[in-house]
Amino acid sequence: MAATTALINANIFDGKGQSLAGRTVVIEDGLICGIGAGDAPSHADIIDLQGRTIMPGMTVGHWHGEFVDIGPPLFSSGRGGVFVGTEEPPAILALAAATALQTALMSGVTRIVSASCSNDLDGQMQSAIQRGMFDGPHLTACSRHIVTTGDYEDRGHWWTTHDRAYDGIRRIGGNVFADGPDQIAKAVRQEILRGAQIIKIIPTGGHGFEMVPGYRGMSRNEMETVVRTAHERGARVRAHVTSASAILDCLDVGVDIIDHADGMDDACIEAMVKKGTTLVPSMLFAKLVSYGGVGEPRPGRDADVAWDNLKVMLARASAAGLNIVPGDDFGAQGMAHSLGVYARELLVYKDDIGIAAKDVLRWATFNGARLTFDDRTNGSIEEGKVADLIVVNGDPVANLALLLNPEQNLDAIMLGGRFIKDRLTGKRASSIETPREGRFAPALPKQAAAIAAE
Repeated sequence: MAATTALINANIFDGKGQSLAGRTVVIEDGLICGIGAGDAPSHADIIDLQGRTIMPGMTVGHWHGEFVDIGPPLFSSGRGGVFVGTEEPPAILALAAATALQTALMSGVTRIVSASCSNDLDGQMQSAIQRGMFDGPHLTACSRHIVTTGDYEDRGHWWTTHDRAYDGIRRIGGNVFADGPDQIAKAVRQEILRGAQIIKIIPTGGHGFEMVPGYRGMSRNEMETVVRTAHERGARVRAHVTSASAILDCLDVGVDIIDHADGMDDACIEAMVKKGTTLVPSMLFAKLVSYGGVGEPRPGRDADVAWDNLKVMLARASAAGLNIVPGDDFGAQGMAHSLGVYARELLVYKDDIGIAAKDVLRWATFNGARLTFDDRTNGSIEEGKVADLIVVNGDPVANLALLLNPEQNLDAIMLGGRFIKDRLTGKRASSIETPREGRFAPALPKQAAAIAAE
């Protein structure tokens, strides 16, 4: 008989917005096999939660794992002649990404949907996690940026940067430079070959880039080629896009995920809801680079205009039922990958936008799970779902800020019914997997290492 764990006297946040008190959750063979108010099975390993809250693990829907401070901040140093993803050797960036993944997991994040990587790191990280080389969240791999010659990402000094061409297509760090439908189609196929499940494009500036009115980093014909080629191969497309007209263009050609959407309007919201598109607004970064973070508004400043618009439009998008998922450019200025940083974005939506905590948590759990390609991941607490769960010492619906301090407030983290962290009743042989001899784990931040050692 498979090992059975029963979590009794639990409060539940089910991922869909409902809270239930005094419940028992039974887990067997990695799945939730029972939820109720009755007694636990007699053969189960019983754990009394004493009113702690069980909720699905969270999703970060916009992710750049190698944006990590190793000496100089990598994200901010990727300017002025240095391509993002070339600031350090690929092996160093891979270790940075693995460390960030572990940090996210110890923060209660059990699903990550990437928004681009350098050096094909996502597919490699995904493979390492699936092989058991280290514990990490379920990872949906993204491509490098598929971009065009001379756009915002083509920021190298042309007189010092040597082209690194593969079949006529430049591939440097986090970018693939392709022009015209034929090259674009080949670039998309190559990225899928290298493990990408999502293709990333950057049609406009904004959201940290200079916003030039009418700018297009990719023609409509090229965007149509990206979407058609990706969908033919079972991949989806996400776009860094900010102006309302460009958002509508992306939706018209079939882009699946809209990132940032600084200038979205009611027409954009209506179109996204109609098409079933997902929005990842990334508003922690928007706040930090605008007067929302510090200072006074400056008339006409792109970041301030975007912040003001998003504060209004995101509330309307939520009310309209748009599928919204948290996720941000963590690793960029002021929000390095660290324990609990991912919850800072959730608090922006509650405190600055006025979204109810239960709805923000729904975005981070149920909505987020819809973005993955892995049907094992779980965004709701229901019978038959995989037991990817966290146990919070308190009620995050009443106090969302609990998630800012996972070291103190997360008493358990579970992937597939296996405890990754367990501070409930001590480590039990029936619940804790002994690490295999020779198991590799990149160095964790000090706080995460302390948690893992408990």
